[in-house]
Formats: sequence, structure tokens, C-alpha cells
Amino acid sequence: FIFKYFFFVLSTSTAIDMEFTGLHSTFPQNNQPSLFDSPAERYLKARQSVQHFTVTQLGNSPGAGEYVVHSYNFFLFPSTLGVTDVEFTLSASSIQFLSHYGFDYNKFLKDGIPYMNEVQEKILSQHLLEGSWKVSSALDRDVLKKAIDEVTSWIGAAEEEETMILQDLSGMKQAMCIQLAWEAEIPNDCSFQVMVKKVSPQHRQLLENSPDDCCQKELILLSARGFTNLFQTLVKAKKPLVGHNMLMDLMHLHDKFYKPLPESYEEFKRNIHNLFPVLIDTKTVTKSIWKVRCKGLSVWMEADPSFSQYLTVLAEYLNKVNFIRGGVSSINFCGEDAPCQHPPLLVVHVQGWPGLNERQIYQEFKALCRFDVRWLSKNQFILLSNKFKHVRLVLRDYKHHPHLRISVYRHWRHSPRVNCLLQVSSIVALWSLLAFVLGGAPCCSF
Repeated sequence: FIFKYFFFVLSTSTAIDMEFTGLHSTFPQNNQPSLFDSPAERYLKARQSVQHFTVTQLGNSPGAGEYVVHSYNFFLFPSTLGVTDVEFTLSASSIQFLSHYGFDYNKFLKDGIPYMNEVQEKILSQHLLEGSWKVSSALDRDVLKKAIDEVTSWIGAAEEEETMILQDLSGMKQAMCIQLAWEAEIPNDCSFQVMVKKVSPQHRQLLENSPDDCCQKELILLSARGFTNLFQTLVKAKKPLVGHNMLMDLMHLHDKFYKPLPESYEEFKRNIHNLFPVLIDTKTVTKSIWKVRCKGLSVWMEADPSFSQYLTVLAEYLNKVNFIRGGVSSINFCGEDAPCQHPPLLVVHVQGWPGLNERQIYQEFKALCRFDVRWLSKNQFILLSNKFKHVRLVLRDYKHHPHLRISVYRHWRHSPRVNCLLQVSSIVALWSLLAFVLGGAPCCSF
């Protein structure tokens, strides 16, 4: 029944999945996801990672009727046509993972479809308008230099209206480079050839000022946008967008094809909701279904559930994107997130084991269960798990440990700020009592 349900979801929406050159940047330090993160804190960490890495491939599966889905894989590579040279990082573990499963890096590097966001497009458009366009790719510069040398050798002996065809252009982008360099005429076929014609100065001026030249620049902009054109089509369609664990996918969609990610977490959520009003994260759906699989089972037991029954089951999961290892189960893209809920924090008090750090504490408990660790104060650390059974297990098994005393965290007892306040209050109270014992306030005599 769940299998049939997901086919229904796909047939009425469009699904995406993306591959990246890395997931979590190690710069700056402590940028790894943590159970201590709020959704806003996790977003800021992920934002730094998205800015370091790029998209290598995007899979798209638009629905085409009841239980029919067509899948397409697009290799992507940042546009180098007239924009500032894009830098990105490679994560060794991610590259190894993709290579193991047959990812074709030659296609990614050589045949990747270009893309750009609105800020990059605006810069390129302005340069085209001002005529200040430059070639940023070293490969394209070499092709351009070779073409200029060929034309320079040819044009001296050529007659007016005589033409030549430039060879060895590998694609439309390089043809565009030549067009921009000379304002030459490009044939309307798709053979990726550039025809250069020797014309009089008057004819050249006429060509440069003709409306056709503006159309060529629009074509250049269209080519530079590349995959962004499809992204804009998806946005205009307003069909439900389906993904699995799709937070990073949404952040890359925003950053690479729409606008650079904002610093504000709430602004990011608003932007995504405006772009894609209906999100369906299959991780959120399946995780919730397994927890409450006995509720509403009659819907799944129907031989042929109606459209309205599917929508009823799906409604509570719309726009809820899975939040990995955090205090909330999902991020709500159409409203406020639910309050964070964790199992109780634990405090580890170290005795007779000097020099322990967070990493060593983590390794100590790793064999038993997984906790995230934070330093609290001298000889004290906080443990946080996402499972109540791990809390009970550690409290039981470490009850008589010779060096580690573990207890449930109490804010009034363990918070350094509260302890500091209590110490200051105690000192003030002690001095007040001492002053009272010694005679109170001094009296004035006349």
C-alpha cells in the first residue's frame, strides 16, 4: 500500500534528487551537524557547506499521468560564460562514494550543463549591455585566440562579402564567445559553426545596430542560464516538489539557481515556500507512517483508495522537511517550527582522570551508544542523545564508574551562569550579614 501511495505522489508532482561535490564542510571548525543545533543554527552550518560545494548531477522525475513517471539525469557544471570564475571544493569521501556507484566525472567536467543564479545573470546581462564582456574560461580563451589568428590571416586577402567557416568549435558556448568577440553572424542551424563575413564599415555598423543583434545577446544569455531555464519552468509550474531528506537539495536549489542563500533562516524558508508552495519529503512521510502505522489503517486497506483519501493521509506531512539528528523531527516551510524536544541532558563529572576533552568523552561512550558532547565547565561535560533508551542505558551502566559520575542535567544546579549568580548573591548576603553583626549602618553625630 505504501508503494502504491508513493507512485500516486510521484504521478501528480515532480521529484528531484541531487548529488554534490561534498555535504558538510569542515571549515570553519565545529561546522559538523550536532544534536545541540536548533533548526536556525543547523541552517547556518549547512549554508557554509552549500557555499563551499557545488551540484554535480540533478535527477528529475516529472509525473506523466496515473502511476507513470519519466526520469531524467542532468550533469551540471557552473557556467563559465562571462561570469566571475566559480570556485568549489571537493570532499574526498563524497567523491569516493559517487565513484563507487559509477558516477561519470568525465561527463560532469566535460559535458555538464551550465547554470547560474539571478545575481550572476544580472552581472552577465549588464556586461553584455555595456560591451564589457570577457572570457573567464582558459579553454575558451585558447579557442578564441586560435579563431582570431585564423581570421586575421584570412581577412587581409578576402574580398568584400566573402565568407569563411570557423572549425573545431566544440559547442554553442564557444560559438557564442566568437560572436561576442566580433559581433559576427551566427547561422540559425545547430551545427555549432560560426560564419565570418567580410563586410564594409557601413554594413558592420548596420548589423551592430540591428534588432537581430539584441536577439543574439538574448540567445547568449539563454545559453549561459542553461539548466536554470528548467528550474524556472519548475517554479512556474507550481507542482508539488518531492524529495527524500531534501533540506540540502532545497538549499542548493536556492543558492545555485535562484539567489545566494540569505543569512536569515526565516527568509530562506519564505523564499522556498514562494518558489515551491507544496513540498513532500518522503523521509518525513515514511518516518511518521512507521510510528503511527496502526492509525488510519483503513485508508491503506481500501482496494482502490480515492483521490481525496490520499490527500487526507498526506495533508499533515505537506511542507514538512526532515531534520536529521535534531530536537525537531522536521522543518515547517509554511509556518513556525515545532519547539525542540530532546531526551534529558546528562552531566558527566570527571574525577581522577585529568586532561579529558570532548573527543575523548565521545569515544568513551561510542561503543555503548551515541551522544553528542559539549564542554560545560572544568571537569564537566554535557551529553545529548536523540533516544531515551540511551539515556537510561548510560545512567545504569555508569552508575559505579570509578572516574565518571553521571547525572541528569538540572539548570539551577549545573548552569555556570546560575552558579556564578548564586556565588555573587552569597558574597553579597555574607557582607550584608557581617555589616549587620558589626553594628549596622554608622550613625551621624552633631
